[in-house]
Amino acid sequence: MTNNTLNPLTSASEVATPSRRIVELPMRLFHTFMAISFAGAYITAESERFRLLHVSLGYTLFGLVVFRVLWGMMGPRQSRLSAAWRKLEAIKEFKSDLQNFPESLLSWNGQTLRKLGAVVLTAAAFSTLLVSIFIAISGYALYNEITGDWMSEIHEFFGNFLLMAVLLHIAVIGLLVAGKKAQGLRPMWSGRRVGAGPDVAKSNHLWVAILLSVLVTSFLYFQLT
Repeated sequence: MTNNTLNPLTSASEVATPSRRIVELPMRLFHTFMAISFAGAYITAESERFRLLHVSLGYTLFGLVVFRVLWGMMGPRQSRLSAAWRKLEAIKEFKSDLQNFPESLLSWNGQTLRKLGAVVLTAAAFSTLLVSIFIAISGYALYNEITGDWMSEIHEFFGNFLLMAVLLHIAVIGLLVAGKKAQGLRPMWSGRRVGAGPDVAKSNHLWVAILLSVLVTSFLYFQLT
């Protein structure tokens, strides 16, 4: 009598969903630290008790931007700033659609929405980097009393602008997920995207990730103790 019972281990491997690595670990950590730093700095912005924490997180935000720029110049191809900039060039394809809006909506398809989503996400990412620099500079000037109180208004403006950019980023991801055009935050959390194919990120760059983690945690420790 033939035994048709499948080996559980064999069955699990056969039904495993294929995936490929698209984001290396340093970039995933960068996004995580960036989100934590901004959220913490924004929450403590009005508190005198946590002023040192607010300032320290602001400095951390600036340091992360410096890392992103350096990684964007010397890191792997998929994380280069030049690669991100090329995504913005796709906005030229929407020139005629914008001129004929909203009638042009009838001709849009899934591919169009993915391209538009990529443009918006990339623009929000570049805005986040640029505005973070202005936040750090204005915050440094305020903390060291280099300028008058008028700088606080500028600092607050950039902080709110960055919040809007982050919310826009999240909203676009949510819309793409709802339309089944994206996999949400999973690729940035796990570094992998569901689907067959070669890894875009050939290496996880573990040592760079460890160095980044050590620098961020060490800086905050010595700042706050």
